[in-house]
Amino acid sequence: MKPLAKILSTVVSLVAGLIGSKVVSRVWTQVTGDDAPSKKNKEAQADQSVARVVTFAAISAGVAALANAAAQRGAQRIVARATSNPEEV
Repeated sequence: MKPLAKILSTVVSLVAGLIGSKVVSRVWTQVTGDDAPSKKNKEAQADQSVARVVTFAAISAGVAALANAAAQRGAQRIVARATSNPEEV
């Protein structure tokens, strides 16, 4: 993978992960009425059952994997487009 693609892929993946995390936390709060049991919110983790914490972790991991895959594909398309017609960029 070319250096530009690596950098772009990393940045896009980080941004997608942050957005995905925020979306999952907000949806969790709206659906359950409780704060999301994230790493940053130890109090919410302690207040909720193990099953709910594991469910939140599984949903978060799934969303992160999807966001990462989409970000990788998007970054590859951008790099391919930029390298195929460099005068248009």
